[in-house]
Amino acid sequence: MPSSTLPTPTPSQQLETKTQILYVDSEQGADTANTGKTQASPLRTITYALQQAPQNTTITIQLAPGQYTVEKGETFPIELKPGVTLRGNEQNRGEGVVLRGGGLYNSRTWAGQSVTVLAAKDTKILGLTITNPKTRGTGVWVESTNPLVRNNTFINSNRDGVFVSGKGIPLIENNLFANNQGNGISVTREAKGEIRSNIIEQTGYGISIGQTTAPLVIDNQIRENLDGLVISEAARPILRGNMIANNRRDGLVATSESQPDLGTVSDPGNNIFQSNGRYDVHNFTGEKLLAIGNQLKGDRVAGLVVLKPSSTNNRTATY
Repeated sequence: MPSSTLPTPTPSQQLETKTQILYVDSEQGADTANTGKTQASPLRTITYALQQAPQNTTITIQLAPGQYTVEKGETFPIELKPGVTLRGNEQNRGEGVVLRGGGLYNSRTWAGQSVTVLAAKDTKILGLTITNPKTRGTGVWVESTNPLVRNNTFINSNRDGVFVSGKGIPLIENNLFANNQGNGISVTREAKGEIRSNIIEQTGYGISIGQTTAPLVIDNQIRENLDGLVISEAARPILRGNMIANNRRDGLVATSESQPDLGTVSDPGNNIFQSNGRYDVHNFTGEKLLAIGNQLKGDRVAGLVVLKPSSTNNRTATY
């Protein structure tokens, strides 16, 4: 009887993944055949560039300064294909490279949404300014996938800068979130991932973390929002090295069955809570909240919070 095992392809037979750059310029470009391969002859829209992306090719779509809007020919949401990098001006967090608009995305976990950019597997969103002025408008939507979202500015969206849902595991790093009417970042359902080294200011909740999520939130500046962080339902985020300051109401709010990790004996929190309007930490859960190794004063907390300065100082104050 012949064997059912197929022969292993030789290297020359295996399908190679190639890297390609497509250049896009909303002011000077043209969506025609044979354009986009050089800066001197760019495409006009991100939408058209994504249509030209062949299979099994890792594509970087490089955006020139300009406005990328419906009026300029874009169709929203911008639905990235797996492996695509969408890049503008990383050095200055997207200054001058503006995506503004939103379109209907039917989320598997949150139904119909208005979204500017829909992330996909292994995508990168780098150096853009993103605004979604539509009702319930979100800048970047992450649904059960793993994008890198770095060096962007999320500003003036009707709702959130970045919304993470499903089993999303993004790395959201070194972005500026400002003046979004909802939250800077929302993390929902079963998502994890990392929120690292961002500035989040002048919005509703700086970061909203709910349901059964467990992201790592590290080295962020969360300031001048209504509330800095709101942790709800059964969420278990890990908070390390954040500056949570000058929020108008509370620095951190914990509700329901949530248990934010604010430090352990072996891994101190190193969060700094400073000058928040009402409380630095407001624990509504009815259970003890342990906070080890943070800059946090007992007279600035509400609810049952156990403060421990460090593993070498055994004094414990309970509030």
